[in-house]
Amino acid sequence: MKKTKQQEVYINLDDLGKLTNKEEISVYGGIVFISKKEKDKFLTQYRSIIKSIKCNYCEHRDKCNNKCPEIKNTNIQPNDKRRIMNYIKKYYVIGVTIHNNDVYDYIKTNKSARGRFNDYALRRLIKNTIKKLIKNKKIDPNQSLKLVINIDEQSTKSNGYYKLYDGILEELTEGIINYNYSIKYKPLLSNLELYLTYQDSGKNYLIQAADLIAGTIRKMSIDKDDIDVFVDLSLNLPKMKKSHKALPQLGRRT
Repeated sequence: MKKTKQQEVYINLDDLGKLTNKEEISVYGGIVFISKKEKDKFLTQYRSIIKSIKCNYCEHRDKCNNKCPEIKNTNIQPNDKRRIMNYIKKYYVIGVTIHNNDVYDYIKTNKSARGRFNDYALRRLIKNTIKKLIKNKKIDPNQSLKLVINIDEQSTKSNGYYKLYDGILEELTEGIINYNYSIKYKPLLSNLELYLTYQDSGKNYLIQAADLIAGTIRKMSIDKDDIDVFVDLSLNLPKMKKSHKALPQLGRRT
């Protein structure tokens, strides 16, 4: 009997903006791969692009100390960012935009409540991503799935996560999604092998790419631009706004 190849999905995420009254928008952005081969292909080209521009951002380029700076949304020049984003958007780009003004004050002013809401936003984004992959027949929900989720470790320090691993597992295999756990939906997957890791963005190109995605989504949201031209799957929390129409299609662009 021919052995069925294990399905794999890699989701890489970073955040930008904080869930506070001082900021209008906070965002999680990320990039998705449906195989290790696809992930490695992305990394090879992304690393090549970064190597070609990184010296322009180094304070010691005249006397190199081999301590290359991290290329981040906050320091990259527009022309370099445009080049990188044109490459990134060939892959699955996802994001969730939190409209802070629509979130209850007691959530924004309480560290624990804020952490739970950010946790909820991540679970919603991950669940909807898996749903779209199933809908587009990228994965079979009846077959075993290895799901690897990488998140910037700084997000953990600033927001705090409340049993995120258990929450994601519960969402995908048991079906609970409602913020106050009053509603239960049909499970998406029958057999899930879940890995959740927190990464140092300075050492992880996938998280660096997610940082650039989050920055792009946040700027587009603030400017009221059409996010659909960039993001394959976008969510808006806590409610949909007329100026932020979510894109229901998840697919590759060329």
